[in-house]
Amino acid sequence: MKCSDVYLYVCTNLDQNLNSARCRRIKKHIAECPDCNAYLDSLRKTVFLYREYPTPRVPPSVHRRLFKVIRTIEEKESPKAVKKRSRARVRTRK
Repeated sequence: MKCSDVYLYVCTNLDQNLNSARCRRIKKHIAECPDCNAYLDSLRKTVFLYREYPTPRVPPSVHRRLFKVIRTIEEKESPKAVKKRSRARVRTRK
């Protein structure tokens, strides 16, 4: 099994039988691969933190600035997608 397989299947197979052949191969690979072991550890910590702590409150001014930056980045990366999205917004406002 390759690391890319582990990255692909770890999250998508969390609900499956942990004794399936695929899960056994994933467990074996993770036990032998320090990078995938670190990836799984990071994933576990992320899930723990997500469950343990309340959703942070973002002040409205920070929210507006964040989305302004996101729109700026999107415009630089994909002008066609932004134009298409803008046209869709205009249609929904009418």
